[in-house]
Amino acid sequence: MSLPKTQSIDSIEKQIRDHDIHFVRFEQSDLHGVSRSKTVPVGFFMDYMKNGLNFYGGLLGLDIQSMVPKGTGYAEEVAFEDHCTVPDLSTFTVLPWVPNTANITVDPYWYDGRPAMASPRLLLRKIIDAFDAMGYICRLGYEFEFYVLDRETRKPVYGGQPIFVTLKNNFDINYTYDLMRKMDQAGVRIITQNSEHGPGQQEINLHYQDGLAAADTAFLYKMGAKEISLQHGYIATWLTKPFIDSSASGSHFHISLIDKKTGKNAFNDPEGEFGLSPLARNFLAGMLKHARANSVFTAPTINCYKRYRVNSFAPHSATWGMENRTVGIRLKGCRGESTHFENRLACGGTNPYLLALSTLASGLEGIRSAPELPAPVTGIAYERDDLPRLPFPLDEASEAFEQDTELHSVLDPEFIKLVLAVKKFEVETAKAQFEDYGTPEFNNRVDPWEWDYFLELI
Repeated sequence: MSLPKTQSIDSIEKQIRDHDIHFVRFEQSDLHGVSRSKTVPVGFFMDYMKNGLNFYGGLLGLDIQSMVPKGTGYAEEVAFEDHCTVPDLSTFTVLPWVPNTANITVDPYWYDGRPAMASPRLLLRKIIDAFDAMGYICRLGYEFEFYVLDRETRKPVYGGQPIFVTLKNNFDINYTYDLMRKMDQAGVRIITQNSEHGPGQQEINLHYQDGLAAADTAFLYKMGAKEISLQHGYIATWLTKPFIDSSASGSHFHISLIDKKTGKNAFNDPEGEFGLSPLARNFLAGMLKHARANSVFTAPTINCYKRYRVNSFAPHSATWGMENRTVGIRLKGCRGESTHFENRLACGGTNPYLLALSTLASGLEGIRSAPELPAPVTGIAYERDDLPRLPFPLDEASEAFEQDTELHSVLDPEFIKLVLAVKKFEVETAKAQFEDYGTPEFNNRVDPWEWDYFLELI
């Protein structure tokens, strides 16, 4: 298929010359947020830019270990057909942590020209475009907690729970500074880095961006951080709960809408209830309405459900409040033009594209249907038994997603079918592995199988 011509190709060619690029990775995210790519010698780069590059289309419907679930619509039903992937020129990046190498993000299309709408990135773009048509810019910010382990021993790089302790922030200053400097060189703007509450646990937060670029940057960051960590003798893992007696990792997500005409924050209304505009209240109500269904994205693995513990700062209810760390959605204390929501539901193992997609899709549906907004929680949410609990475990989350037809209305049938097939496959895999899957006993331990299955890749 032919690609539209763009003047930015000249800029890319200049970067290739200036940085002595020998190889370019053509890269896309699978359902788990894992980078799947092909490396192209630079001499063939322009040919693939013009004509696209084939990938196995079913990679979007693989489990994390590349097993092939049935019923995704992308495998046996289409005779394991290829996709022709189309590079997005705006994503071309020289990689400071790999010599003579750049990458570019690609979007998958069927060979008849149809977009493969099970792609998290393509569907996210569709949702962002819907907000754009309504006159709004989606402003998005990501926080990432993760564990750093010794590559050989797989033990945490330090012990205890030294949150914000300066000595542990800089447990290996050559590593932490190298990571931050190289990310900055790649255009990833890190705003804070610190030790977190678990042994070897770190947190790095990214500056907000508008639209699809925010998710692209988050994806680049997670994969780049893994590579840089390996170069320093470490494993960086976003496995949500690697140690049962230590803090879980979360991926908090910040969202506001900006009026395209005025540049003003569309969530802010000093005269409105809670200081929020009607648009913001409907968006918030939509996030809460679909929180159960969206658990399949915010808690996407069997390991994620071991995060939900009382008084752990990991919310386990579809609730909201103002500066309340025990609820699912927090209205941050910074108001005025900085008014925004923090989605605290997502686990460390969440795909950045699907975190943005699920948040925006539920907010969009809420704007359209205007559901009733429940009262904010003002106390400790863990102490109340009258609040809507999130699904537990993954099979219950999959059922909630399957039944939420109102959320489906803003998604895509290809995407819905693939997600359900993959999640059902993952549940059956776990049930075949563990006789006590889903029981309190299972959720009170982290099995070595979970490390083998998830730790290195997620």
